[in-house]
Amino acid sequence: MADYSKKRFLVIDDLPLAREALRIVAQTMGAFAVEFASNYQDAIYRIRNNTPDIILCDYMLGDGRSGQQMLEELRRFNLLPDETIFMMVTGEQSYEQVVSAVELVPDDYIIKPFSPEKLMLRLERIVAKKNFFAKYYKEKRQQEYTAALATLQAQRDSEAGRPYRFETLRQQAEVLLASGDATSAETSYRSILEHYDFPWARAGVARSLQKQNRLSEARAEIDRVVAGVPHFFDAADIKASICMAQGEHAEAQKVLDEVAKKTPRNYLRKRLLAEAATLNGDSETARAAMADVIANDTMPGAISAADRLAAARSQINAGDKISAERVLLGMRESEVQNMNLDEQASFAALLAISSPEKGKPRFLGLRPALIATALNAGTRLDILRAALDTGDHPLADRQTETLMASEEAKKVFGSIRTHYALHGRETDFREIQKQVALKRIQHHDGPTETKTDGNTASGQHQ
Repeated sequence: MADYSKKRFLVIDDLPLAREALRIVAQTMGAFAVEFASNYQDAIYRIRNNTPDIILCDYMLGDGRSGQQMLEELRRFNLLPDETIFMMVTGEQSYEQVVSAVELVPDDYIIKPFSPEKLMLRLERIVAKKNFFAKYYKEKRQQEYTAALATLQAQRDSEAGRPYRFETLRQQAEVLLASGDATSAETSYRSILEHYDFPWARAGVARSLQKQNRLSEARAEIDRVVAGVPHFFDAADIKASICMAQGEHAEAQKVLDEVAKKTPRNYLRKRLLAEAATLNGDSETARAAMADVIANDTMPGAISAADRLAAARSQINAGDKISAERVLLGMRESEVQNMNLDEQASFAALLAISSPEKGKPRFLGLRPALIATALNAGTRLDILRAALDTGDHPLADRQTETLMASEEAKKVFGSIRTHYALHGRETDFREIQKQVALKRIQHHDGPTETKTDGNTASGQHQ
């Protein structure tokens, strides 16, 4: 039996009487160190500064937030070590339906009212599980993926591992996906589905297929999840990202609009909405979403250089170059210097667009690197746009050719065509498109999903 006198508890509940009741339960179990958090921000602060051993979190936290949202934020910002126990406390009998579907699950949940004995029984089971996976947790945290997979395989085949069979399979799939082996991750998720149709496992198949650029198959899998489990909001995020990759930006924005209304404080989702709206040409929605992120995502360190660049980009798209310039010039030079090359390139391009006098020299100074370096699709879009604005057609065409030959061609096609049209260069764009298609044929590229869909990536929207 665990010695709870040596465990640090954190009770998260917005109601004083409920917090006191949970404190009494914990102390009845032998706990000495029991801290309280009355709201979301207070809880984040305490967890960030001194991670507890056991968290008892009420599902309804007030102010439009839930314990599930908190768990997602903690996991995505790596604030919750695998060793920490996170138990959801709820009065909702229907919570079982929620937790059985979602991808980011608590270690356990308990329905109020409950006795100290019942809580202790639940905690003992979790402690045993944490001890069982302790070696794996350490290897995963250190990104020793080969060792982690070996540990999981050995544990899966052991007698002690029988109660944790599905959890072991799930962790194997996650490690494979994290290590870049999407094909094996797909196989692992499908092996789970052979035994039970967990929505999170089907979503895992969709993510694995997406990583392999098998977008139509990924879309079919995630559509099943979204249709069957409406409260699995992460599945909607996955669907939206797949839709964007397929060039269906209006559908992506529609999906995210609906889910964002139900989860107004999920700022990762707001960022995704801004991206979808930008690709869809809805500059006002993108600007509003990024303004909300910048103003209200108060997680320490949450607002990144990429977020400020996205905000400036949304303002440029909305025709407000003055506000974009203010955002960009408001960034400290040290922050700009610490950006990666993609971010520095986007910064220079966006500044050249919003304030040519101030931004063009920096943009021109980066030109050799912009030609020679591998960059992500979003950065290349910023560069080609700035190049078109400054009359550097060779640089713009180089970016366009690279984008149209990439796996992201469907995603960015509409944006590229729009920018060329705005500069009266539709014929030049069609010629680049034609040349990319010819090169594909000449090099005898293997079959791609875009061909099985009935058109090549560069040949769509003719």
